[in-house]
Amino acid sequence: MDIDEALMDCEDRMIKTVVDYDGFVKSVRTGQATTEILDKVSVDIPAYGGVVPLKSVAVVAKQDATLVVVKPFDIKTIKDIEKALSASDIGITPTNDGKVIRIAFPPMSEERRKQTVKILKDRLEQHKVALRNIRKESLKHIEDSEGKAGISEDMLEKGKEEIQSLTKQHEDQLDKHFDNKSVEVMKV
Repeated sequence: MDIDEALMDCEDRMIKTVVDYDGFVKSVRTGQATTEILDKVSVDIPAYGGVVPLKSVAVVAKQDATLVVVKPFDIKTIKDIEKALSASDIGITPTNDGKVIRIAFPPMSEERRKQTVKILKDRLEQHKVALRNIRKESLKHIEDSEGKAGISEDMLEKGKEEIQSLTKQHEDQLDKHFDNKSVEVMKV
């Protein structure tokens, strides 16, 4: 692997790490209603051939600051959707009126908000460790290029600096996602 390939691989993997954390952050419940929390919910509907994403069998909409409404395309699937929502890890019990499912987001206690921020921080640290491991592997690939034809010391140093710059840039993005979500979680 030459220096350019190592840099491209490094950047690609770091982007995926940031996207993974962003997906996790969006799935974390706050005191506010959000449709993103239901993005990972799948519904087992035998008539549709098995497990399908919720958004492919229902419209998910935010009705107000504390309520999300799930309206199935086919009313016959409402029990399956309700079962999937109850079994998911969102921590909220849905209510079904026969036509739509309502998910009320109760306000979080101060203790629960602090606990949620701690979970976000722990996951942030895991993703930062992943970035550092990617940096370490990429630096090793660059160092392995040392002594090969057409690779100068300046090219090696420039490659190392670019990897460090990528690491800093992606750590800053992780911090930004964490900061934004922390503010949202702590807001009463």
